[in-house]
Amino acid sequence: MNITEYKSKNEGKQVLVLRKDDIKTLNHFASIAKSGELKGLIVVGKYAGFTDTYRLATVKDTHEELAGSDTIRIYNILDDLKKANSIAVLKDGKIAVQIEMEVTEYEPMEDIKVPNISKVVEDLEYESYSGAYPVINFTEDIVWKMLKTVSGSEYFTRFFNFENGKVTVEAYPNDESKLFLEIMELDNSKASLKTALNFKYVDLWFKWIKGNKFNIATGKNNRSAVKFSKDNTNYIIMPLALRS
Repeated sequence: MNITEYKSKNEGKQVLVLRKDDIKTLNHFASIAKSGELKGLIVVGKYAGFTDTYRLATVKDTHEELAGSDTIRIYNILDDLKKANSIAVLKDGKIAVQIEMEVTEYEPMEDIKVPNISKVVEDLEYESYSGAYPVINFTEDIVWKMLKTVSGSEYFTRFFNFENGKVTVEAYPNDESKLFLEIMELDNSKASLKTALNFKYVDLWFKWIKGNKFNIATGKNNRSAVKFSKDNTNYIIMPLALRS
């Protein structure tokens, strides 16, 4: 359907609308859906995003006049997401995707158990909040590159330490060596936590943030999620088992 005709027929029927910048952000984090079991865009409340149960990335609709979706739905639109100019969820549950001057509507996927991502974003409790500033170039730093690619038989213990207004990475390749890398500065010098996070998951955030300031929230212990956020974007990572 042509965009002009679509607008005339659906005025006032939208409950959630995503702009071009929102869609660009979703495309960056779409690998979460592509590598997990929930291969679609999840929408509920004012949020749209992806999860694989280990992490969650969302954008929030900032149109105050729109109520959001009161039902949890998932849509198979990952291919169209790459080309979309705008996306709207309608009152009848369909999702409308605009590509150039054409709009296509899709029904939600059926018989798929989907988590309430709105509750995850809004209901998780955190102990400490802080502004954060990256202090390395995550695409070029050699130590960071090495740490994020460790896997399988090469695995060795790696921690993220939040302490004294800094976030450092501490790694032990063997019993006789230690790697240490400062990656962030924090506004809150009282934030204190030692936790194990998947380095590739964290790297996905830093590739998006590109050296800009953002906000970070940590739980009370190493079993709690860590939330990275900026503007209307949230990225939540569950910790790995902490190995001492």
